[in-house]
Amino acid sequence: MAKAKPKYCEICGAPIRGPGHRIRLEGAEVLVCDRCYEKYGRKKAGFSIMPTGRQPVRRTYSRPKPKPAPKPRTERPLYTEEIVEDFAERVYRAIQRSGKSYEELSHEIGLSMKDLRAIAHGYREPTIKEAKKLEKYFKITLIERVEEEVKEKATIPKDYEPTLGDIANIKIRKRKK
Repeated sequence: MAKAKPKYCEICGAPIRGPGHRIRLEGAEVLVCDRCYEKYGRKKAGFSIMPTGRQPVRRTYSRPKPKPAPKPRTERPLYTEEIVEDFAERVYRAIQRSGKSYEELSHEIGLSMKDLRAIAHGYREPTIKEAKKLEKYFKITLIERVEEEVKEKATIPKDYEPTLGDIANIKIRKRKK
């Protein structure tokens, strides 16, 4: 009598002891060992990648709302805000008039004591935000608006042909000696 040919698991390649198990994996029927049957053979409730023959559920979606028309741009006057040149003098005088210490003022204004002292002595210029806080607290003027003239954009003539220099952004490096 001929010896039975040993069976091997089609997933892990281990020899199968006993009859083995037939499972359906990704649409193919395979012979697997007990260990692979534990991993892959048990039926899992829920999602199956195999088609079931059911018709897909049709979902209805509401139509997207049309976007509102963009507002036309209004021309705003161009201006910049600049800190006045004698800001340190003005802040220092205001601090002296208040009669309070730098520590008290820093808590009330919302600036650090170090920043307040540096601004008052002219070591650094306040930012616009800091200047607005100081203006509001001391009722002084530190910011001035500078109106800029509206410049007309330079138009390119219709018969203009650009040169390579117009298109290329050339960086000239100095040679090392």
